[in-house]
Amino acid sequence: MSDTTTVDRLRTGLRDVRYPAEKGQLVDHASRNNSDEDTVHALHSIPEKLYGSFEEVLRAVPVDQSRES
Repeated sequence: MSDTTTVDRLRTGLRDVRYPAEKGQLVDHASRNNSDEDTVHALHSIPEKLYGSFEEVLRAVPVDQSRES
């Protein structure tokens, strides 16, 4: 298991999140959308706070640019 994900995987897992959203809501939403374990684990690693947009989540989540979608 990795602590990183890709932008595409994150976008898919959080595709219909209503912002603002707390970390726990993001993790739950990704899990319900059947995100892969790495994406859920990466979301667990972000700080506890209220996220106002996908872009804000993207800045907090460890993304591995070298991984394929």
